[in-house]
Amino acid sequence: MTKENLLVTENQGLDLDEQKKNDILSFIKSCKNFQDFIRKLEEENLIWYFIGPLRKDENVKEQINLKWENEFQKFEQSITATHKKFEESLPGENFLVYTTKDNDFKIRFENKEKPIEISALLRASDEGKVYNLSLGKDSQITATKKGSERHYDFTGSSSCEMTINWQAKDSKGNSIDCSMTVEVSSKGIIGEPRFGGITSSEEALKLVEQNKEVFLNGKTLYQAFTDMSKSVNNQQTPAEETFTKNSLQSPIPSSSGYSSLNTPSSRRSSLSISSEFNGEDEIFESDTFSDEEKHKQEDGLEEKGAELEKENTYLKKKNAELKSINTGITGESDEELSKLTKENQDLEKEVIRLKDELKRKEKELAEKDKDIERLEQKVTVLEQSQKDKNARITDLTDQLKDKESEIQSTNRINEELQKKLDQGETELSKLKEENTELINITKKIPKTDNNEKLLVEELKEKIDNLVKELNEVKIKNKDLEGEKEYLERKNEDLERKIQQLEPGRSLADEMSEVNTNEEIDKLKQHFKAKEGMLQEELKSVKDALEQLQDILQQKKDQAAISTQTEVEYESKGIQASDHETTAPKTQDQGTQAKNAGVDASSSTDQKETREMEVQTDVKMSDLRNLYDEEGKYVRTELSDPKSTPAKVHEKPTPTK
Repeated sequence: MTKENLLVTENQGLDLDEQKKNDILSFIKSCKNFQDFIRKLEEENLIWYFIGPLRKDENVKEQINLKWENEFQKFEQSITATHKKFEESLPGENFLVYTTKDNDFKIRFENKEKPIEISALLRASDEGKVYNLSLGKDSQITATKKGSERHYDFTGSSSCEMTINWQAKDSKGNSIDCSMTVEVSSKGIIGEPRFGGITSSEEALKLVEQNKEVFLNGKTLYQAFTDMSKSVNNQQTPAEETFTKNSLQSPIPSSSGYSSLNTPSSRRSSLSISSEFNGEDEIFESDTFSDEEKHKQEDGLEEKGAELEKENTYLKKKNAELKSINTGITGESDEELSKLTKENQDLEKEVIRLKDELKRKEKELAEKDKDIERLEQKVTVLEQSQKDKNARITDLTDQLKDKESEIQSTNRINEELQKKLDQGETELSKLKEENTELINITKKIPKTDNNEKLLVEELKEKIDNLVKELNEVKIKNKDLEGEKEYLERKNEDLERKIQQLEPGRSLADEMSEVNTNEEIDKLKQHFKAKEGMLQEELKSVKDALEQLQDILQQKKDQAAISTQTEVEYESKGIQASDHETTAPKTQDQGTQAKNAGVDASSSTDQKETREMEVQTDVKMSDLRNLYDEEGKYVRTELSDPKSTPAKVHEKPTPTK
């Protein structure tokens, strides 16, 4: 059965010290998450110390649980389950194992005295599973299974000894068990392969070529040996180009051929099969030689073999020194390369971070530019709003001045109206006195004419109605004065609001001001409507008064004529006889009294008409109708009420 045994030649023990523990504790503090912590331990080659002795350390465990308790518990469970699974394929082995984030396995074997049958692990593995076997420091073997093939890839500066066993057929067609021990590193097969008692290079190569399952660094076993042979020929090392059959140690035959030598040191034997592969120094035994010649030849061969062994030992020593130097140089170069690679990666990360930072700063700068632009727009809007408010304040100030001028004009008109009202009251008093006098005269005149009496009563009734209307107009005048006072108070409130206006007024203040202006406009319109209505009423009253004035004037003229006629008649009657003149005199006196009554009634009507006219004139002035279209003052003039009664008092006394 084909199998591969692995012997790790370097010490795999974990020499734990306090520094490594402190390093792990510092990584616990500095790392942001558990995955970064594991990755950091792998980079610093501290992962096996953590999985092995330090995973159960109380201090380490306490620090990890403070940050990643759940993740650490899952990690421990994974390690336990994986180790249990591997124990089935590797019974009795002492090893550490854990699963990576890519679901690969990393293994470290701690028993360096006993070979590990790695092929058993691969056979039990699933297709494509990857096993990373640690060789110490930065070296490892990556073992994978691909169908029936088992691939072993070596990385790092370390090497290990590998024993390969497989079945093959010899030149006669017999099945034999083949066993070969080689030292393998990242460069392939190095050192001296040790093959059991095969004497023919062609036969050995044919047996190696039949192994189709083992691949070393991506090459078949046959290709790896061919490359190794070319490398040996290029070095031209005599000791590695010879093949000597070890007559003292013959191979132990197996049931189907030959296996490895029976001595424990066979894996480190000085025998080489490279010359056998190259077909050089082949030695054949012959039965025709005599015993003496055989002894001589054997003695010569022993001497030559001793010399060759000494030379081979020397060359081995030199080769080991060269390998050590080469390994050191390779390790240093690999370490330097790893360091430079890490620095390059850090620089690339820093460049990416700086680019991201630059983009973020540019974005912030663009946003700040937009904010500045928006603020400039707001400032422009506020400046324009301030200009509009200043213009509004100026407009309101002008309106206030207009209102003040209007109030002053209204005050002047009120003063004039008050003067005219006083004059009208004076004239009214005079008219009342004259009216009383006319009433007294009327009482003295006999009331003989019913038509005139009815006319006088009708005139009195009309005059009474006009007086009532005049009183109503007075009441309306008082109402208008009250409205005027209300408007003045509104104007004062508006003035106070304008004085309180500041540049930073709110929209609510402006709306309140607009509402006040609208209210003033409504009051103005209401005032104008009332003014128009009162003007129409006043016009109708004036028309009626003018008609009454005309009627009274006519009656006054008739009364004057009648009185004059009566006086003349009485004057003529005095010259007649006493008997004849008694009745006409009485009749003339009755006529005179009647005429006097008519005259008195006419005078009374005229006085009341003048009183109505004066009061009406005052109301017209209050409604600003005292001025015509050209701006001149207009007033209705009344005739002198004393002119008619004067004629009545001039009646002569009759002579006897």
